Amino acid sequence: MNRHIKAFVRLIKVEDQIGNAIAFFTGYIFAGGFSIYESLLPAFASTCFSLMAANALNQCTDADTDAINKPDRPIPSGMISLREGYSIVAMLYAITLALGALVSMEFFALISIAVFLGIAYSIRPFRFKDRFIISNLSIAIGYGAVNFLLGWNTVMPLSAAPLHVLLFLTAFDFFANISKDYRDMEGDRIYGARTMPIVLGRSRAIVVQFSALYITFMMPVLFYTLAYVNTSFVFVSVIGMLLVMQAHKDLLEDRDVGCYKKMMLLYIAVRLMIIASILF
Repeated sequence: MNRHIKAFVRLIKVEDQIGNAIAFFTGYIFAGGFSIYESLLPAFASTCFSLMAANALNQCTDADTDAINKPDRPIPSGMISLREGYSIVAMLYAITLALGALVSMEFFALISIAVFLGIAYSIRPFRFKDRFIISNLSIAIGYGAVNFLLGWNTVMPLSAAPLHVLLFLTAFDFFANISKDYRDMEGDRIYGARTMPIVLGRSRAIVVQFSALYITFMMPVLFYTLAYVNTSFVFVSVIGMLLVMQAHKDLLEDRDVGCYKKMMLLYIAVRLMIIASILF
């Protein structure tokens, strides 16, 4: 029993729920959700279960690759079987949709998109994960735009969503999530995944990724110039640039894990700074 609990926790990657929760509440608070609405609990729970299911499914379909890149994960290490993993995925997705239906039809449609992206990312014939650019774009839409919109839609209709914030979050997440691919290059090359570091080569991918990130973090300044945001939002550029420079340095010095950790920190920091721009 204890073994299965540990395997479940590692399969769903509980640590990812920190960023997931902050992304959801960024949209919720940006929409004016300073009160606790009746729909908040099922909406937030549905969002969490969706990510849990996507993480578990990804580990099920990547069991062979993980045996090379991450052999300590639950399935390649033998903590649970592949069949048990898929059973967990089915249960989590069923809960996701059931909870989403309790919120509203618009929210249910949105969480269904999140479910589709989670499945299409890992399952053939879609298998977005192995497709050049589409892999990073699907993550950016799922974690950047959709998570924000799930929080937003708990309070406000999708038609009123701030397009400039969605553009910034999607652009940032698109280029930031490339960082996860550098440490997986050995297994990805063997199994034919067409990630940016594989297709462009490590050095060129780093140049493309970080050039784009530096440009992306100029967007808040542009939004301020166009009077879309207040002065506090400009701090997203300042803090973002500093962390991007540190992550860039890590990759140039072959500290792939360090770069990835800084990008995860930046993912959280960006959302917190957006929330702060609303509060102050």
